[in-house]
Amino acid sequence: MRYARFVAFTLIAILLAAGPIASPTRSSASTRLVAAERKEVTVWVNTRSGVYHCPGSRWYGKTKEGKYMGECEAREAGYRPAYGSPCGSDCE
Repeated sequence: MRYARFVAFTLIAILLAAGPIASPTRSSASTRLVAAERKEVTVWVNTRSGVYHCPGSRWYGKTKEGKYMGECEAREAGYRPAYGSPCGSDCE
């Protein structure tokens, strides 16, 4: 009898500690809103050379003169991608 109570108490404690079984899901409207937003990568612009670098590249955030900005913003300002390859932003 003691063992059955102990097992029952332990199971109840585990279930209470686990929290809700199902997590709330996003509505389809909010999912569409996220998909409709423009994807823009933050790049490092070398202001001295006029070239911007993608995240993960060798010179990202490491040149003496530079600043972080969005890739679309960098293109509009006249900066060009390093090695001729853009980072993958949805610029129009």
